[in-house]
Amino acid sequence: MSNCVRLPAIIPNNVSAEGYLYMSCGNKCSRQQLVDAVNSPYDSKTAAEIFHVPTSTIRRNRGESSLRSHVGRPSYLSNDEELYFVSLLQLLPKYGFHVSREIALQLATAYCQSLGLSYRPGVKWLRLFMNRHANDIKWQREGKMEQERAK
Repeated sequence: MSNCVRLPAIIPNNVSAEGYLYMSCGNKCSRQQLVDAVNSPYDSKTAAEIFHVPTSTIRRNRGESSLRSHVGRPSYLSNDEELYFVSLLQLLPKYGFHVSREIALQLATAYCQSLGLSYRPGVKWLRLFMNRHANDIKWQREGKMEQERAK
């Protein structure tokens, strides 16, 4: 992308380029042609022929991040269900509970059962869930207590 120019743009939700269009067609196409091509209902090849914009530029500016997020196995919980579970875990410290692995797994199992899912989340699922929501939840490990305090 060394020859690309970043242009600020206001684009509908179907383009997730974080408010920018990557334009590598130089002076051959206008900004409006690029916006029209990206927002068109046509596939990139047809849009390139109609709007005279390179296909690679159209593909780069379309919502490819949403395509990458669905690569691999499907998630057991939908995005809304995961966000609900995150909000549940965020409530625990307000009631005096620390979010530990054991508590999170117990809650996840109960939550999946309440949704009617036959899946039982395990340590691997929790680790990946923690990676996805590391900034949303305060994860604490239980530390060893001094012997004098334990008595």
